Amino acid sequence: MVSMLTKNKPLMQGMVQNSLSFICETYKKHKNKTDTVAVAFSGGKDSLVLLDLAQRALEPSQFVVVFGDTDMEVRDTYRAVERSKRQWPHLSFYTARSNKGAETTWAEMGPPSRIHRWCCSVHKSAPTLLLLRQLVGKPSIKALIFDGVRWEESPSRADYKAVTQGGKHKMQTNASPIINWNAGEVFLYLFSRGIMFNDAYRYGVVRVGCAVCPMAPQWWDVISWQVYRNDMVKLV
Repeated sequence: MVSMLTKNKPLMQGMVQNSLSFICETYKKHKNKTDTVAVAFSGGKDSLVLLDLAQRALEPSQFVVVFGDTDMEVRDTYRAVERSKRQWPHLSFYTARSNKGAETTWAEMGPPSRIHRWCCSVHKSAPTLLLLRQLVGKPSIKALIFDGVRWEESPSRADYKAVTQGGKHKMQTNASPIINWNAGEVFLYLFSRGIMFNDAYRYGVVRVGCAVCPMAPQWWDVISWQVYRNDMVKLV
């Protein structure tokens, strides 16, 4: 481990500095044009790196951390969120959650699918925006949200820009500080900084998501059913 970190130190130093600069510059550019700044947090490896970078680049008072609880997360993700609160006690953590639980929305709308993928908008995007409006105290706000999106994650994300205005909502700007990082660099950063990570990765998954996800690879379906069956039964 030490040898691996040492050999990759020059590479990681450059990437980290670029991401820190990106966060600072993006914040300065948008701070007077937005009502609030948030770091999107999922409890996965990318959001852990993002959160640590954000708290290095910005003052705690300059942003809030928002965990989008879909009510479909696996138990290790909820544990990762609580461990993160302990690791960064100086940050303001909030949870965005739909008024309706996942069981209710599944009953009303049917299971989410690759064609009808309503789950993210209903259980993540909309609750996050509503929470930020509540925190700001205004019915309509402009928000700058830093996220952990990376090009490597999927072909559909390969065309994403580092800064996207109105991609998810017309009043929302998304900024992705680690968009050009690969998974190896993400783990190198976590190891080098001594940051905890979601234990779901210990079972061999590449990406940690909802217990039941239409976009998940078959390997996740196998692991989730073997390890997180109790987290899935309410939805299947």
